[in-house]
Amino acid sequence: MEDRLKTNGLPVIASACKVSIATVNAYTRIIARKFPHFLVNCVHPGMVKTDIACNLGEMTSEEECKAPVKLALLPDDGPSGLYFHEMDVSTF
Repeated sequence: MEDRLKTNGLPVIASACKVSIATVNAYTRIIARKFPHFLVNCVHPGMVKTDIACNLGEMTSEEECKAPVKLALLPDDGPSGLYFHEMDVSTF
């Protein structure tokens, strides 16, 4: 399987996760363009201390909810079609 991933130019480590993140980011841009009157963004809150992350995260879920809430409360003229990592705009 690793050879097929390399041959196709895909990441070997956490490849399914990385490809799914890229897909969500691309879809965010598509939907933002299709519906210009809506603000459509995606956000990665960061590594959160949860059971699913084996409690290896840096912040609690209460601390990390700031970024999604910030995006939910953007003004009508706010950005759209962007990817936010924690509280900052990031590249895809």
